[in-house]
Amino acid sequence: MQRVELQPAFVVHARPYRDTSFLVDFFTPDYGRLCAVARGVRRGKNSQRPLLNPFIPLLISFQGKGSLQLLLSIESTGYGLPLTGSRLFSGLYLNELLRRVLSEWDSCPSLFERYTEALHALAGDQDVELVLRRFEKQLLQELGYAIDWHCEAHSGKALAADVWYRLEPQEGFIAAVPDERDRYYFGAHLIAIAEDTYESPETKRAAKHISRTLLHPLLGDQPLQSRQLFL
Repeated sequence: MQRVELQPAFVVHARPYRDTSFLVDFFTPDYGRLCAVARGVRRGKNSQRPLLNPFIPLLISFQGKGSLQLLLSIESTGYGLPLTGSRLFSGLYLNELLRRVLSEWDSCPSLFERYTEALHALAGDQDVELVLRRFEKQLLQELGYAIDWHCEAHSGKALAADVWYRLEPQEGFIAAVPDERDRYYFGAHLIAIAEDTYESPETKRAAKHISRTLLHPLLGDQPLQSRQLFL
């Protein structure tokens, strides 16, 4: 049986379990995504229950033999981040991505740091599109599904601002003459995305479509619940 003490964590999802408990998905730097039983937190005015909400920086202790752990203690290390409106929906979207695509127990300290930065950016005044697209790229990089945003896949030449490209998820961007059968992206927009510059609406639309294309094999056909909130 392993026992882990005071691991930094965020709650990404919680649901009722039996009569008085919760099953909680946590995201941690050293153990990635893990599921733990929070016993008795639904009974009366339990002091731990308010902490089982998203966007609160935590320290958790847990133990167990298998994939399901027992939550031993939980404490906050700061205030919950004040996300409202579209920024709240965006934070829930990030949480759903983590829950859907991360394997359990995969250490990912750099992604945990990027996730923390993304939440603080959403709590501030940064462009939501910039925050989401940047995190999606970092998530794909962590999972080994990243593409080269700077070079054409077949020739290795740098992307040209005045050339159209087609996206092959397993290869990258390929120079092509646009037709009605596929989706094409203008080189200037791809260069802007690579530099995390989303000033034009066309660049934002291209970045969103590319992210959805690359994430689809990981997410499958089941729609994201958080995405429906934006609608």
